[in-house]
Amino acid sequence: MVDFKKYIGRRRDVQPATPPFKKLNMRQRSKCKINRTGASTPAKIVTLIILVMVGIGIYSWLSVGDAGPSFAPITTAVTKGDFVAKVLDQGEIESSENFEIRCEVKARNGQISVLNVAAEGIEVKPGDFLVQLDSASFDKELEQQNIAIASAKTKVIKAETVLETAKASKREYEEGVFVEALQTVENDIFDAQSQISTAKQELEQSIAVMEHSEKLHSRGFITQRQLNADEFAVEKAKIAIKKAENLLSLAKQKKKVLVEVTQEKELTQLDAEIRAAKVDLDSQQKSFEVEKQKLADINDAITKCRIVAPEGVQGQLVYAKESRGRGDEWVMEEGASVRENQVLVRVPDPKKMQVKALINEQSITQIEPNMPATVQVDALNSSTLKGIVVKVNQYAESKGWFGSNVRKYAVYIRIIDPPLSLKPGMNASVSIQSRFEQDTLLAPLQTVYSVQGRSFCLVKNGDNYETKEVVVGGDNSKMVMFKDGVNVGDELVMNPGAYKDRMELPEVLADEQIELPENVTLVKTEGKAEGGKPRGRSEGGGRPESGTRSGGGGADRTSGMVDGIMSKYDTNSDGTIDATEMATLEGRSKSFIGDADADSDGTVTKAELTKAAKKMMSQWGGGGGGRPAASGEGSSGSQP
Repeated sequence: MVDFKKYIGRRRDVQPATPPFKKLNMRQRSKCKINRTGASTPAKIVTLIILVMVGIGIYSWLSVGDAGPSFAPITTAVTKGDFVAKVLDQGEIESSENFEIRCEVKARNGQISVLNVAAEGIEVKPGDFLVQLDSASFDKELEQQNIAIASAKTKVIKAETVLETAKASKREYEEGVFVEALQTVENDIFDAQSQISTAKQELEQSIAVMEHSEKLHSRGFITQRQLNADEFAVEKAKIAIKKAENLLSLAKQKKKVLVEVTQEKELTQLDAEIRAAKVDLDSQQKSFEVEKQKLADINDAITKCRIVAPEGVQGQLVYAKESRGRGDEWVMEEGASVRENQVLVRVPDPKKMQVKALINEQSITQIEPNMPATVQVDALNSSTLKGIVVKVNQYAESKGWFGSNVRKYAVYIRIIDPPLSLKPGMNASVSIQSRFEQDTLLAPLQTVYSVQGRSFCLVKNGDNYETKEVVVGGDNSKMVMFKDGVNVGDELVMNPGAYKDRMELPEVLADEQIELPENVTLVKTEGKAEGGKPRGRSEGGGRPESGTRSGGGGADRTSGMVDGIMSKYDTNSDGTIDATEMATLEGRSKSFIGDADADSDGTVTKAELTKAAKKMMSQWGGGGGGRPAASGEGSSGSQP
C-alpha cells in the first residue's frame, strides 16, 4: 500500500519556483509580497485538491492491481440450426449440347483464311449461309489436276494395250508356233521310221543276193569282185538302218524337249510378260484413281469452303473462341486463319444450358456430382436460377503462360429450366451447396482454437472460464458445426487464442522422427559417410561444422518472429494462416508466408513458418549478425 500522507506531505514542501528575491527591483518585490500574502491560501487549496485526486487515482489503480486484472472477453452462445457449406465462384454460361460447325477443309499449308462469316447472334435454319473460306488456292490446283488426270488416263490405256499384246502372244505360241514345231518333229519321226523300214527291206534283199553270190562264187560262176560288191551292199543296208534309227531317236528327243522344256519355257516367259503387264496396268489404274481422288478432294474442298447450316440444325449462331496460351485468344472473325477440324461456329441448344465454373483447388474436394447449386446471371439483373452439378473434372485446367500457381478445376452445373433470355457467354456467379445438415450445434468459427489437430473452446461458466475439447464436424468459413463437447446455450469466448494463458491446453509435442516401413527400398546416394550420415555434418546436431555461430539467440529470434506473424495474420486464431487470410497479405509478408507453404495445400502452419524462418536465419548467419557467416567464423563456441 502507498502511504498517501507521506506523499501529500512531500508535495506540501514543494514551493513554486520563483525568481531569486534579491534580483527583483522594488516594484517587483512589492508585488511579490502582495502575492505571498494575498493569494497563497487559494493556490495551496487548489494544489491540495489536485494532489488528493491524483492520490486517489493511484490508490485505485494499485488496489485493482492487487485484486488482479479485469477479464471481460466477448462471448457468444452456441445455437442450434441448419449448417450450410457453400463454394462460391464465377463461371460462364454455355450450352451442354452444341452443334459445332468445324472447318472440314484440309489446307495445303495447314491453315486457311476466313473471307466472310454470318453475323453472330442471328437465328439460322438448315441451308442458311454461315462461313465462306478462301478457295483461291484450290481453284489453281483444280486446273493442274485436270492435266494430271489426262496424263494418268493415257498411261492406263498404254498399259492395257501391253497386257492385251502379251495375252495374244501366248495364244499365238500355244495355237500356232508350238503346234507347228510339234508337227515338224513328228514328221521327222515318221520319216525316220520310213527310212528304217526301207533300209531293212534293202538289207534283206542284199543278204539274199549275197548268199546267192556266195553259191555262185563257190561254183566259179562269178568273180570275187562281184561277191565283194554284194557283201558291201549288205553292209551299206545295215548302215542305212543305223542312220535311220539315229534320225528316229533324234526326232523323238526333239519332240520330248519341245513338249517338256521349250513349251514350258515359252509359256513361262509369256505368262511373265502378261503378269508384268497386269501389274503395270494395275499401277497405272491406281495412279489414275489417286489423281481422280485428288480431283474429287479439290472439288470437295471448294464445295466445303462455303459452309451452310446442315439439316436438323436450327438456333442462334455463336462464334467460337479458343485460348492459345500466352494471354492470346483466337476469335472467329473475317480474315482469321483456321485449321482443319477447328470449331468455327456453334449453334447451341437453348433448352440445355449449363455453367462452366473454375473452382480453386482448395475447394474442389468438397464438390461432387448431384450437389444442388444456385446461379446468378449478371446480364439478367442477377436473377437466381437453380442448378445441379453434373460433372467435376479430374484434371486441372491449363494455367496458361501467365497463370498463377493456384490450380483450378472445371465444374459443370446444369441449369434447371433455363429462360430463353439466357445466352452463351454470359457471366454468372455460382453457389454450390456442398453440405447441408439440420439441427446442428453452431457457433462462429472464431470460438475454436486448434492445437496439433485438436480443437478447444473457452467456455464461460458463471464467473469462471473453463477449457473444453470439442469435436468439429465442419465449417463454412463463418460458422463451425460441433459434433461433441458443447451444448446449446454455452457461452463461448471469441478468439480464445488471445487468452491462451487462461486455457488448459495440451503440451505442444515436437515433431518425431519419421519411421519408414521395412519394405521400402532406399536409393543409393553419393557423398555419404559410413552409417548413412551426410558428410560434413556433426554427429549431434546435424549442422555443418564450419560456418556456425556461438550463442543461442537465433532460436529466440526465430520463435519471436513466428509468434509475431501468427498473432498478426492468424485472424481466426485457428493456429494456421489459410487462403482467406493469405489473400489479405501484401509485399514481403505475402512472399515469405507463401513460400513457407511447403506442402502447397494453401494453408501455412506454425511449423512451416518456423522452418522457413530458420532457413532464412541460417542464410543470414544463424540470426546473429544479419549477414551470412563466413567459413570458420564463430568456431570458438560450442556447436548447438
